[in-house]
Amino acid sequence: MRKLISLVFLFLISATYLYSQDGLGVWTVTYNNTSRIYAIVINPVNQNIMYTGSLDSGVYKTTNGGLNWTPVNNGLTYVKVQCLAISSSNPNVLYAGTDHLGTTNSGIYVSTDAGANWIYKSTGITDVKGIQQIAVHPTNPNTAYAAVFDGVNASTIGMYKTTDGGNTWTASNTGMTNYNILSIAFNPLNPNVMYAGSSLILPGSTGPAKIYKSYNGGANWFEIVNGLPTGTTTGNPVRSLSISTVDTSRVLAALFVNDTTGGVYVTTNGGQLWQKKYSALPNTTGTLYRACLIRPGTSTGMYVGIDRSTPAAPMGVYHSTDGGNTWADFSGGSLLNSYSIRAFAFKTLGPAGDPTLYAGGSHTTLPTARGVFEYSWIGTGIVNNGQVPEKFYLSQNFPNPFNPSASIEFGMQKTGLVSIRVFDMLGREVAVLVNEVRKAGVYTAVFDGSKLTSGAYFYRIETNGFTDTKRMLLIK
Repeated sequence: MRKLISLVFLFLISATYLYSQDGLGVWTVTYNNTSRIYAIVINPVNQNIMYTGSLDSGVYKTTNGGLNWTPVNNGLTYVKVQCLAISSSNPNVLYAGTDHLGTTNSGIYVSTDAGANWIYKSTGITDVKGIQQIAVHPTNPNTAYAAVFDGVNASTIGMYKTTDGGNTWTASNTGMTNYNILSIAFNPLNPNVMYAGSSLILPGSTGPAKIYKSYNGGANWFEIVNGLPTGTTTGNPVRSLSISTVDTSRVLAALFVNDTTGGVYVTTNGGQLWQKKYSALPNTTGTLYRACLIRPGTSTGMYVGIDRSTPAAPMGVYHSTDGGNTWADFSGGSLLNSYSIRAFAFKTLGPAGDPTLYAGGSHTTLPTARGVFEYSWIGTGIVNNGQVPEKFYLSQNFPNPFNPSASIEFGMQKTGLVSIRVFDMLGREVAVLVNEVRKAGVYTAVFDGSKLTSGAYFYRIETNGFTDTKRMLLIK
């Protein structure tokens, strides 16, 4: 009888938690003015400052983490914005790219005052000015690259570079054979290393699409296509690329599924070999993978955003925690798996608040499926106690039971990637205490359970082949 009462008690606790979350562990809407969001960027210095690029209403800005948004379109003479980039070294500098339908007003706009004013800067771009993506050099705000392709006409240059803040743009495509470039990614630790992904071959809309790599800042490009689709009759455009911030040899590529060879590909060796990763991922023809992201601070946390060209294909967000080997539908709450997603951005743990994933909704006909959606994890504090332990270990939280916070000590015998995640009784992840490379040492993580309901939770450590799981009890 005691066992039965305990099981009923735990079930009630779990059920209460399931329906009592408010923005944590569930997708909510942080902004919706019925605009299709094609881009989201976050100020790396002050992560409460974010910008969105909309195909319907230009650029919007928030300075308080998404509570309020205001348009910042002064100088934008054409507001169909489909890409944004922010400088890491000077976040007052932003670049915005439009689609090609604005004739002489289409192209690239640059702001040097955090979006207050924009100046049209497209001199030197000779292709039809459909700007697919812009990437800013990590340490030089005046150097940027632009992928230019209108989706209709074959580009003759495709990849452009500026070294003077956008005043002039020149070709940066030596070694490329398909100039219809859609995506660009910088190696975050070595900005001389870059990746670029192409669209279909025009005329004829044939394949294969290609991924290129540069080792010298775009001066020369080399094909890295081993393992990618090779079909020539159907192409699968490389719509998005993401590089791990801790293991830069790991790159995630999102391809359209115009035939079943398309989909999500991962390389773990800098592009020498690509492997398709689609366990539990949609692989129906017409599935359009438009956005991808490797979670900052990890090499295994991955997200893909999906659109579709056929009614049968699913959409929404999918998530992998093991480097793409397995995937699960990550939609839910306010973000349904019938919503098309074209953009991701991630706010890391720090003064700006809880770690949060943002997704840009861009449904063509459904207003509620547009705007910015957010999914937050509960934040923690990590303190290094200055000791080097003789072995890896995970201690029992103190106090236990606790309310509302508890300290969890763990030991790192040597430097490595460590993750500690908290799960509820149903196995759902509710918090990430740490998920990054840490030096050898003894650490204390402070877990804040103030936003959770009473109940039993489990926390698990994984690092350097060591794993351990412990149970803790929150009683309010």
